[in-house]
Amino acid sequence: MTAPEFNFLEEVKKGFAGLALKEVELDPALRHIEVNGGRSGLEVFQSENIAKAVFSAIDIDSLPVCEQSVILWPAAHCDLPVFWCNLTQMPGMNIHIFDLIPAMDIVLWPQYGRRYLMVLQELRAKAEELLGSEITDKNFAITSPVGWALSPCRILFKLTDAGSERLAPVLQAYCAAYSTFCRNAVPATDSAERDYAARRREAVRRLMKENDPGYPLMVKLFGEERTAQVFDIVF
Repeated sequence: MTAPEFNFLEEVKKGFAGLALKEVELDPALRHIEVNGGRSGLEVFQSENIAKAVFSAIDIDSLPVCEQSVILWPAAHCDLPVFWCNLTQMPGMNIHIFDLIPAMDIVLWPQYGRRYLMVLQELRAKAEELLGSEITDKNFAITSPVGWALSPCRILFKLTDAGSERLAPVLQAYCAAYSTFCRNAVPATDSAERDYAARRREAVRRLMKENDPGYPLMVKLFGEERTAQVFDIVF
């Protein structure tokens, strides 16, 4: 019997089963887009402490490249970091990114870093142990301005094909850590902290949206209007 094929997005969904995420209805024309040369898929969920959990995938046949991404945008009443997990696959190279993008300045609010970001060091150590020699680069450079938003503890791996197929336990560890944060989240009571978190999350959303390298590729495939509509949902 052959082993079931690893599915990045389904694995993350499984990891978040305890959050009771409820699916948000989307226009079917945006949920799945398929044209000559590529396709994209989009699903959105939400829960008490998560305003929007976005699961997206895009395949571009001509390159060829497949990108799968999960972003959890926290609800406005709490200061949770943004969960971002991404796998980009192309011939001879697999790029894996994971971060808990902070909603606060961790120098001005060092307790925030201790509460949410220290776990990234543990997650990275576990990922390195599980993936071993399948990691070909443990900290590649991000040239996009999106890198400005990421935490100092971000995980940036280049993997072999075999490594990308062994991500399941790594993803489960990410989801378990973030699920704990979500379950323990409490409303932010300090107005200065709440306002700062709101401003930073909006700035992160804008930065990621305006600098996503996939946008021009999607415009060529799906057109400006539909691509813009998808990006409005993702970010």
